[in-house]
Amino acid sequence: MKSRISRRSLLAATGASALLLPLLHQEQGFGATTTFPKRVIFVVTGNGTIEDSFWPTGSDGALTLAAISAPLEAHKQKLIFPKGIDLRVWAEDNPFGGNGDAHHCWGSVLTATTPATGDPPHDPGGPGLALASSQSIDQYIGQEFNKQKALPFPVLSVRAWGRDGSGYATLSWTGNKAPFSAESDPRKLFDSLFAGISKGAPDPALVRLRKKRQSVLDYVGQSLERQSQRLGTEDRQKIQLHLEAVRNIERQLEGGSVSSSCQPPTVDAGVDFGAIENFPTLIESEMDQIVAAMACGLTRVSTLALGDGEDYNIFFPWLGIPHQGIEFPERHHHDISHRPGVDNVDKINVERWYMSMLAKLFDKLAAVPEGDGTMLDNTVVMYMNSLNSGFSHTVLKVPVVVGAGANIAIKTGGRVIELKNEAHNTLLAAIANAVDVPMTAFGDPRFPGVLGLT
Repeated sequence: MKSRISRRSLLAATGASALLLPLLHQEQGFGATTTFPKRVIFVVTGNGTIEDSFWPTGSDGALTLAAISAPLEAHKQKLIFPKGIDLRVWAEDNPFGGNGDAHHCWGSVLTATTPATGDPPHDPGGPGLALASSQSIDQYIGQEFNKQKALPFPVLSVRAWGRDGSGYATLSWTGNKAPFSAESDPRKLFDSLFAGISKGAPDPALVRLRKKRQSVLDYVGQSLERQSQRLGTEDRQKIQLHLEAVRNIERQLEGGSVSSSCQPPTVDAGVDFGAIENFPTLIESEMDQIVAAMACGLTRVSTLALGDGEDYNIFFPWLGIPHQGIEFPERHHHDISHRPGVDNVDKINVERWYMSMLAKLFDKLAAVPEGDGTMLDNTVVMYMNSLNSGFSHTVLKVPVVVGAGANIAIKTGGRVIELKNEAHNTLLAAIANAVDVPMTAFGDPRFPGVLGLT
């Protein structure tokens, strides 16, 4: 009987044993495809909506978007609209009583806990400004991701104008009364994220290292090709799968989809981001940087606040809305939320514009190639308006849109989920589970559970 060469000896003879000895004991699917990281983006606006003009109608997969949600048409099949999400932690127990001044509920939006209070007071003799009383979901997910791989920015917090440090302006919190500052200046944001990433000629040392790694991969690949012919069918299949993984690394070293997606955006030096006329440009610049930071592996979690819970300094001249206010001296977003105009026209136009900004975020994610798909396939975006109605301050049945790609554990397909008095705690828990951060509840223990999105 001929003596048989052991698999371990065979691979050792090729000089590749250190890389490949564990291979033949792995599952068959090991290394077959590149796995891209899952990401999550939380987008929040304030001041409510016009319900009849926001919620889609029709059946699953064949929704008709309403006037406000219409800009999302191109991405409709990747969306769900959970209808009946309530901020119960605010509605049932907030420091102002009843609906209170729910413009100040931002400290509860991503923490899903009853707010604390702090100084200065909201009104003379009042309870003080609402502050968060616990860690927010973005911070929790970021910490869990960071355990897998340390990133420069476990959480990236960004805001377009608005204010910081209180429950009417801050989404991200590291703990009780501990706001996590959000950057609102696109140029400072760029410097923080991309100052160390060169857009010029590659570093010669990195070129040499890349060539050295390429030569090693070439040798490994050629050796595997030769020796696979001497193995059994099952082990040959495993080696072929591993060869594909090696080839994927080669493509990345050559400038494939992974490396080419890391392209720091350009921030126009001539734009005055302090001028309200440039507010749309400011938002797009911040979105560009969030998407680029994720493509470059700088972060996997981001919050984006489009203003704050009051928006006394946001106007809409590009929508033709005059500056003269109705309830307030000026026609800012807050005034529009209280006095939406004849037939709600101003409010509908404003909220539709915000949805057009959300659609652009989906566009930007879909424009980044990842494997056979795009970054959108590996990302979940949760949009929430912190109020149902800005005039009545209601936080019941708040507008919510969840967008998710093919590799996220969420059943989309363009559908409305009809709910009743569903605490938004369960939605946040569902988002965490969808990006492989398991939990059975989040926030206030009075509202446990996970909303079914699969």
